[in-house]
Amino acid sequence: MSRGILGALAGATLSCATLAATPAHASGPDAMWQYVSPSGSQARAEYAAMSERQRIGQLFMVGVDATGPTAAQLNKLESLDVGNIILNGNSHRSRHHVALLTANLASHLTVAGAAPFISTDQEGGEVQRLSGTGFSQMPTALVQGQLPRRELRADATTWGHQLARAGVNLNLAPDADTVPAKHARQNQPIGRYDREFGHNPTVVANHVVAVVRGEMSAGVDVTIKHFPGIGRATGNTDLARHVTDPTTRHDPYLAPFRAGVDAGAPFVMVSLATYPSIDSHHAACFSPVVMTKMLRGSLGFRGVIISDSFNAKAIESVAPAVQAVNFFRAGGTMLLDTDPRPIRTMEHAIATRIALKPHFAATIKAAVIAVLDAKAAAHLLG
Repeated sequence: MSRGILGALAGATLSCATLAATPAHASGPDAMWQYVSPSGSQARAEYAAMSERQRIGQLFMVGVDATGPTAAQLNKLESLDVGNIILNGNSHRSRHHVALLTANLASHLTVAGAAPFISTDQEGGEVQRLSGTGFSQMPTALVQGQLPRRELRADATTWGHQLARAGVNLNLAPDADTVPAKHARQNQPIGRYDREFGHNPTVVANHVVAVVRGEMSAGVDVTIKHFPGIGRATGNTDLARHVTDPTTRHDPYLAPFRAGVDAGAPFVMVSLATYPSIDSHHAACFSPVVMTKMLRGSLGFRGVIISDSFNAKAIESVAPAVQAVNFFRAGGTMLLDTDPRPIRTMEHAIATRIALKPHFAATIKAAVIAVLDAKAAAHLLG
């Protein structure tokens, strides 16, 4: 996330979803990309075993306190049929305690044989959510970027094993944002907290790849973020409206994202900022240009496009129902909101539009199967 926040080694076969971008006009405004399922019958069998509510729930990731939800909060999550969880906020509890927590969450939130992705923001420095006994004290990304790539990959493998043993199967990291050195401290979401690997996109790209391959070799999925970049953003999308970034469609600062995709990262997080040189009319999370044409088309990304948390100032003027519909219409795959309160409204909006718009129904079906394919690759399907 803009503040706060698999196993494939070099040459390994990419096991995440296969997607092909298509022009928006090819199948109507609600069908922005076509999907080919690599796991085929497994994902489709899981899909067939689910109710419509359970299918829609697979498209959402909701926050729970990293120290553990109350019984009432857990019941609320179950009632939402939510398919994925983020451990939100900082926890200094031991890895053993976190493992008990994640096992409890998985037992309550597994539906039709599909276990949840359980994620956190484990970047390093000020953005390390889990830091109790059994978790290394991770340096900032800026310090990590000064390490030799082989050493960083080894460290990332260790950090990935720690997450895996704690029952965390998805890390919302690493950041692929590049922050120019001249304005590093003025950059509110990244530079202010030393979340960038460096000030040169080549350096950032090399270290993104090291972390991706290290953590994935430990059995933890990773998420490169915040596409198409917030290293030159005018503000922090968590705290401000009208945040823009000057990134262009063929910007050199896109290189770390391409490198992460090519290294096999199965998730990419799209930002909530607006990019006037790319799509001046939509925030990136609502932009088919950003998600379909650039990420799917130009970068050839074949995995899950997850949003930054919608619990943010940048998009608060958009009603939750509209947020959800527009995110998936534009090409998103999984909507993250650290606040569970709007989720029921969002799920209802998706269900209502499915009933009214066949093209949208097909888009949602493809997104659900894409999530289930990612879960198959992560051994989360029964």
